[in-house]
Amino acid sequence: MYRTLQQLKESVERLILEQGKDAPVAAFIFTKEDVVEMNEETMEGKYFSDDFNAKVLSEIDSTYSIAEKVNECIADEISRLKRGVTV
Repeated sequence: MYRTLQQLKESVERLILEQGKDAPVAAFIFTKEDVVEMNEETMEGKYFSDDFNAKVLSEIDSTYSIAEKVNECIADEISRLKRGVTV
């Protein structure tokens, strides 16, 4: 989900209120530091403007294959763990 860091902070604070500060979580955060084009020869990174970063990260948000893959992984882990645990 594309958000600003402030919006993310507010969402996390809301989740803490709803689920508790010790609730388990898995998260992946991509920031402007991840939007970099590497020069293979010099290994130097080219960084972009905030507007460009916002466009790139917004496009990532609309890439449903990422969410689908994460949901598949969650389902796989539930299945795997349930096989090893007597409920």
